[in-house]
Amino acid sequence: MAAIWGLIDKGHSITEQTKQKLKSSMQEFKIDRYEECDGEHVYFACGHQYVTKEAREDISPYYDEAKQIYFAADCFLYNRSQLIEELQKGYGDDTQKEWLASGDAVLAYKAYSRWGEGFVEHLRGSFSFAIYKVSEQEMLLYTDHLAQRYLAYYYDKNTVCFSTVYQPLLAFLGEERIKLNKEWIAAAYTDCTADTIKIPGITVYEQIYQVEPGTYIKIDLEKNHIERILYWNPLLKKKKLPKLDDDGYRQLFLDTFSQVVNHMLRSDGETGICLSGGLDSSSVAAFAAGGLEKKGKNLYSYTSVPAKDFQFRNNRFYIENETEFILAQQRMYPNILPRFVDVSEWNCFSHMESYAKLYREPVKPVLNMVNIEGIFLKAEEDGCRIMLSGQNGNATISYGSILTYIYQKCLSGHFVHAYKEAKAFCKRRRVGKKKLLQVFCKTWKEEHCTPLVFGDDCLIKEEDLKRYHLLQVVRRIHKRQGTGLMDSKKQRQGFCYMPLVFQHMGFYDTYNSLLYGILSLDPTLTKDMIELCMALPVDCNVRNGKERRTVRDYMKGLVPDSILDNHEGRGVQGADYAYRVNRDWDELKEEVFNILNDPALREYLEDDKLREFVEEAKEKEQTMDKYVVAKLAVLTSLGYFLKIAHKI
Repeated sequence: MAAIWGLIDKGHSITEQTKQKLKSSMQEFKIDRYEECDGEHVYFACGHQYVTKEAREDISPYYDEAKQIYFAADCFLYNRSQLIEELQKGYGDDTQKEWLASGDAVLAYKAYSRWGEGFVEHLRGSFSFAIYKVSEQEMLLYTDHLAQRYLAYYYDKNTVCFSTVYQPLLAFLGEERIKLNKEWIAAAYTDCTADTIKIPGITVYEQIYQVEPGTYIKIDLEKNHIERILYWNPLLKKKKLPKLDDDGYRQLFLDTFSQVVNHMLRSDGETGICLSGGLDSSSVAAFAAGGLEKKGKNLYSYTSVPAKDFQFRNNRFYIENETEFILAQQRMYPNILPRFVDVSEWNCFSHMESYAKLYREPVKPVLNMVNIEGIFLKAEEDGCRIMLSGQNGNATISYGSILTYIYQKCLSGHFVHAYKEAKAFCKRRRVGKKKLLQVFCKTWKEEHCTPLVFGDDCLIKEEDLKRYHLLQVVRRIHKRQGTGLMDSKKQRQGFCYMPLVFQHMGFYDTYNSLLYGILSLDPTLTKDMIELCMALPVDCNVRNGKERRTVRDYMKGLVPDSILDNHEGRGVQGADYAYRVNRDWDELKEEVFNILNDPALREYLEDDKLREFVEEAKEKEQTMDKYVVAKLAVLTSLGYFLKIAHKI
């Protein structure tokens, strides 16, 4: 893997000072090797990270003198062996050793040389590419099917600047040309959840854009024309599966899932996993541990645990300490080496200002950031170069609620199926039929009949909500992807493929990989798994009254029964975040209230609502619940960003 950045300036020669300025902006990241390639009006650069053994000799950027093409790649291929087989056709067997030793960037350029602009259709992986065809004065910017590798760009007539992270872009623009995008900020802060991106393509900075999932950007500098080209969207071209019995679907699921996981086990060091006691990461760990065992290697697992003096409660709704589930999985797979990460000396405000400076945008998912930081620091000590997770699993492998099943069966007229499953669910979960009917009707009304409005966690100015039509924006998102509670078939597919969420996840995963030298990969977030899970019939998701049934039944024997059969509580990440803030509030409050009282926030937030919330926090200090702390932290993260924005 790598970070790529570069500049095309058709109107001026690119000075050494400019090149150095862009390169210097990357010094805060863990780069193993820098490479540069340039011409009078072209500058391409790459910061390599030795995640795989092939990365040590990989070539990026590359200039093809014969074709006059500049090529830069940030690339980790999942289908490397398959791609080599495709590319090798027409060559002798004596070249096989050379192909196998080639880095992923080299293979990607060979694919581009063979298939042209459509070459990404032959790739599976986490990647972004920049290609400049000198003779045609044409720039191409690609990101992978799910934008797991972030790529941003600036374009203005004769000039294109691109980068994996914001730093080189901002260095190129300079302080006088950097302007915040008020629409992006207003949309992002219509709620206090972790989700950031609500509007596709734009970023927190005006005139800086991001390449969306399954998309590439074509810029014609001669004609001053830009085009966005979609090369993959599973909602537009849905994959169809052969009609199989349940054993057939199970085998297809296991074959696809295990293959995806094993293709990611290419670390030149150790392999880690962010492991909870939940269904998703436990399923990833099962295949990863098995695959690594065959190589004589261990799987290092990292689990955030609450502070020792936090009184956690593992009940029927929430599991706040998942240690017992991790140990159960280790007993099944002895090559899993658990690491229980306690960063209780920190709280969610501890590094908030440094996060704003580092990520160069407001950090909304701030509640869990110190836990992530602690995990990656420990993984770095252990020599990990790849970190697996199952963070997207709720939308793919473990999707399935009884309410969605009943709703979809009723819509399609299969009332008998709906009734049988409802009856089986009531028996399994010891719930009365009347109670289930009440919950169904209440959820149906809330999900499909009640107009969506902004909640109490929206403090954005009313005039900006109207100016940018943000209620319509949020309603479109809700209508398209549902919630996972009671979705139509179309919403279920939209919940499986959520490009805005993927863009958000890819941004943080990309930054973290560069910060710690550890590539973040999620086997539940791949083209193959999304296409498969989207195409599975709803009967795979719920059967015999069992919710999230695909993973519960199909992973039987591979994941401990204590995890698969836990139908009650769900794991809570950073369960003690409110406790830590209340504990440290005397040291925090002055700085927090100073940030919230900064005039810069008033440009975006309603003054009366913000003042009212600050008073609420003061009244509840040291006894604040999770909702107050979450709102406090998310708004403060915006305040910190605005405070340092003019110093970037």
